Amino acid sequence: MGFLKLIEIENFKSYKGRQIIGPFRRFTAIIGPNGSGKSNLMDAISFVLGEKTSNLRVKTLRDLIHGAPVGKPAANRAFVSMVYSEDGTEDRTFARVIVGSSSEYKINNKVVQLSEYSEELEKLGILIKARNFLVFQGAVESIAMKNPKERTALFEEISRSGELAQEYDKRKKEMVKAE
Repeated sequence: MGFLKLIEIENFKSYKGRQIIGPFRRFTAIIGPNGSGKSNLMDAISFVLGEKTSNLRVKTLRDLIHGAPVGKPAANRAFVSMVYSEDGTEDRTFARVIVGSSSEYKINNKVVQLSEYSEELEKLGILIKARNFLVFQGAVESIAMKNPKERTALFEEISRSGELAQEYDKRKKEMVKAE
């Protein structure tokens, strides 16, 4: 199982210029006082993992560029990249770049389509649609408040065990029949 090794951010939200954050360990908690940038770091990680702009607390993609929401963008582009490390394999770099009002995706500095980007993240167990890669403030309470069926469905989606449900049912029937 791999982990996020480091994040590089340039002109993204409250991060002016180029910032390198990390190295991280296999389990990392982001803590700090109000206004210290925790949420913007979470937004940066979400952004590089392909999250929709609407879930990043801004109206437009361009608003993610440092200073843009107040009419003073620091640059005409911004980017976030992450280095993913897995035992026994070479580190992989995933990046998402904002240029003007659109974004492009890169894997190991090669421009790719969002579909390929998402597929490569999924191979690592990162499911953008399931949002299984970060635990946001309030998310634990939200999960706890779900009814048992909703919680089960969520965990099946995150663990991808739902993909095995038909196979499980088939094997269970075979076992019952054999008894």
